[in-house]
Amino acid sequence: MENAKKISSRTLAFMVIGALILFGLGVVGVVQSSRAQLAYFSEQYVAGIAQTHLGVNLTENGAVVEGEDALLGQLLAGDDQLVPGKEYAEALSVKNDTDMGEYVRLTVRKYWETADGSKAPAIDPALIELVSASEDWVLNEDECTDERLVFYYKDVLDPNASAASPAVSAIMIDPSVIDLLGDDASVRVALSAQVDSVQTSYAVDAAKSAWGVDVKALGLGWNEGASE
Repeated sequence: MENAKKISSRTLAFMVIGALILFGLGVVGVVQSSRAQLAYFSEQYVAGIAQTHLGVNLTENGAVVEGEDALLGQLLAGDDQLVPGKEYAEALSVKNDTDMGEYVRLTVRKYWETADGSKAPAIDPALIELVSASEDWVLNEDECTDERLVFYYKDVLDPNASAASPAVSAIMIDPSVIDLLGDDASVRVALSAQVDSVQTSYAVDAAKSAWGVDVKALGLGWNEGASE
C-alpha cells in the first residue's frame, strides 16, 4: 500500500478510504476514492485523494473531499499529538451538486488493518468510536454492526445543497487499545465512507429494490410517488 510504513502500537496510523458506490435500479452513486495516513503521536502526515464526481459528494468538515493533501489536515486541531480518549472533529456529510433533489444514504465502515494493509478482524472495531448526534439523519440499527454504520438523510437533499448537519461529527479512539495491542503490535485504523442516492421519483420503491429498506418503517420523509 502506497505511503505505508511500519509503526508500533504507540504510533498508530489513521487511514480514510472512500469506497465504490452501488449502481443500478435507479441508484445514483459517487465514487469517493480517498486515502490518507496520519501517524498518531508523531508529526508525520501524508495524504492523497482521488475521486470521480457523479452528483452527490462526500464532504469532510464542510468541504467536498477532493484533491491531494485535502483530507484530515485539521484533525489534530492544534495538538502536537493525537490524544486517545479525546474527540476530534471529523464531520462526514454530503452535498448534492446536481440540479435534482436526491434521497441519500451514507455508509461508514471502521476497522483495523495490519501494517501491510491486511484487515485485522481480531481487533474490535468498536474501539474506533464515531460520534453521531444529528436529528437530520436516521441511523438504521438493523443494518449496523460494530464495523458498519448506515445513515439515511431524513428528507430530500435539494439541488446544489448540503445536508443540514453531518451524519458523523467526530472520531475518538478508545485509549484501552494501546494496552490491548501491546508493544510489538503494528496496526492502523481504517474508515470507508460510501454515498448512495435515489432520485425523488418513486424513491420509496427504489430504496426497497436497491437496498431492501422500508423507508416508512425508518420514519423517513421520503416521497412515495413521482416527482412533479
